[in-house]
Amino acid sequence: MEGEQWGTVFPTCLKSIPRLRPPPKPAGIEKTDEGTRRRWREDSFRYPPYQYGEQFLITTDNSWRLLNATEKELLLGYGFNHTAVAWSASKAKQNPVGFSDCRHRLLGDCFSCYSFVLLAVVCCRRFLPQLTYQHLTNRMGMAPGFCGHLRSIANLQRNLCYGSSAVDSQLSDAGMSLMNRLLLRRTNHTGSDVRVVSGELFNNKAFPRHSVSASWWSWSKGYSTQWKQRSHINVLELEALLLGVKFQIHRFKAQDMRIFQLTDSYICMSVTSKGRSSSKQLQRVLNKLSAHLLAHGLQLIVAHVDSRENPSDEGSRA
Repeated sequence: MEGEQWGTVFPTCLKSIPRLRPPPKPAGIEKTDEGTRRRWREDSFRYPPYQYGEQFLITTDNSWRLLNATEKELLLGYGFNHTAVAWSASKAKQNPVGFSDCRHRLLGDCFSCYSFVLLAVVCCRRFLPQLTYQHLTNRMGMAPGFCGHLRSIANLQRNLCYGSSAVDSQLSDAGMSLMNRLLLRRTNHTGSDVRVVSGELFNNKAFPRHSVSASWWSWSKGYSTQWKQRSHINVLELEALLLGVKFQIHRFKAQDMRIFQLTDSYICMSVTSKGRSSSKQLQRVLNKLSAHLLAHGLQLIVAHVDSRENPSDEGSRA
């Protein structure tokens, strides 16, 4: 992370338990200085006081923090966002601090996968090819369940990685065009929604659909508007899809083609794919959407993006 300084040693992964007052006889408090105890109080006594020593902190010029849940997941070997499905997206947005504490508690009950793997490798050493420790370290970011070629590398990073000799964080225009075509080929045969199998952990309530990742694209602000009247959230989500179609028609002169949009609403994705709804409010907006698509010869392809990373929600969260 730019501007951040990492400590040289990371502490043991412990449960996050916020408290209003310190517990009796906190571990290691007699060996801490006043700065460490102050940070312990500021963080609601979540961890033992020694965990707030300077060697365990990630700091900037004017702030400090401990490892977040995503960083712990990677260092423990569980993969990017392994605990992100612990809560529903709506519940996590309502209580982000509680969601973070829940993820930390889950990780506090876990063990390091690398500790177990080292033992397994030693037991099977004579049956495995000889690899340097540096090469094994360079493969620690491989997505869970993915078996890449032995020569491929996958450094630890904050996204799912499938191995590459030269990882590029930004796709070229040609690369994004190819990715869009690949997604469109995965359109569900019963409608027009995209299903993706990525190796990421599934939410059992969302199976067999799986979200695409907003980080696959580069985003910029195209337009913004305010709702003129209050309505049900599903109606507003469908109105947002309609606005997106209008924007593509007027800005990019879309005609006689397939167009692609993301939404964080399974309801809107389903009714758009089917072209009908038993809800009169949704059907009213759906009729307008269908009229625009029919008039301009367009086929709308919709993919689901997790509500927590929906780029179009940034304005409403500000």
